Amino acid sequence: MQESKYQIIHWKAWKDTKRLLEETRDQLKDDRKAITYSNEMPGTNHMSVIQRYNKILEKVETYDDYIYAYKVVIERLENCIAALLNQEQRKAVIIYANNPGKGESTIREQEALKQGFSRAKFYELINQSFNILDMVLDLKAVQKNEFWTNSRLNSQKNVLYY
Repeated sequence: MQESKYQIIHWKAWKDTKRLLEETRDQLKDDRKAITYSNEMPGTNHMSVIQRYNKILEKVETYDDYIYAYKVVIERLENCIAALLNQEQRKAVIIYANNPGKGESTIREQEALKQGFSRAKFYELINQSFNILDMVLDLKAVQKNEFWTNSRLNSQKNVLYY
């Protein structure tokens, strides 16, 4: 699967996950909703629940790390879509992102017809968009041989290698 296609399919879910993480983090940081306890509470089970809750509160910074990771991926994708694609291609990508499932092709096609695209034109625009976005979003590993033949390190003789 193309990297851009994968990212567009998961774009909306990633945005929802990021929003959910932000809401959860904010609720955990909200002192008004924090659990307070005293030693006079009946039962011993309450203490273990409260201790677990306090451990979660201590690790709220991990939410920030996950939120930041989602933010980077989402903003990178959105900036690429805004900067590299024309208006028709952006519309086609939005239609595809709103209906990402395998069985939703008819829904995508109907939405494209509402936007004024024929079925063939819609898929042509989507393929063009994926190809353009793949040039930026697809991270290809550099072959070790290519690195050594193209680098200036290859031309320099290092005494430690001999």
